[in-house]
Amino acid sequence: MYMIKAAIFTCLFLLSSCGNMADDLNPSGEDLRPTVTANSVGSQPSQIAADFSAPATNGTTFKLSDHLLGGATPADAVVLYFTMWCPICISHTDHLLFNIIPQFQTRGTVRYVLVDYVSGSIASTTVSEAVNGYAGSVFITIADENQSLLNQFQGAMGKTIVIDKNGVIQLNEDFRTGDNLIKTLNTILP
Repeated sequence: MYMIKAAIFTCLFLLSSCGNMADDLNPSGEDLRPTVTANSVGSQPSQIAADFSAPATNGTTFKLSDHLLGGATPADAVVLYFTMWCPICISHTDHLLFNIIPQFQTRGTVRYVLVDYVSGSIASTTVSEAVNGYAGSVFITIADENQSLLNQFQGAMGKTIVIDKNGVIQLNEDFRTGDNLIKTLNTILP
């Protein structure tokens, strides 16, 4: 009988300490992010992406400005996908490769870049890319060796960034279904 009373008391105590959690269960729907100034340098849509460079598994250095208007190999859009090579990331990457990329093959030039932010070196990134079946694919795979891109773009697993030819970020969100990526590319590609 003592154990039952103790269990009931413990449950009541735990429930009473959860009283302030109700606020989290009723979101306001308000966007609490700071206001973004268009054309300022940053990581949010309507901001300009700061230039960066990172080693690529193809033996080159990927430099963002090379792929923007006026760069060495300009593109209409650059899509960054932050991967940690987990099953969810592989699923997203396969969806990109087999479902989304084919929709835009004849519409302008898009650079699809896998940003490996967990391997820590270009050697490890190269191995991860090969083991997961993306070596030689349309993707440019880069190593974010010190996680500077992760910090610059407030990245995370599955984060997808679309940068237009002028360097303006058009999309910065988690991948989910890819529908917003498709809408964004449909808007900016010729």
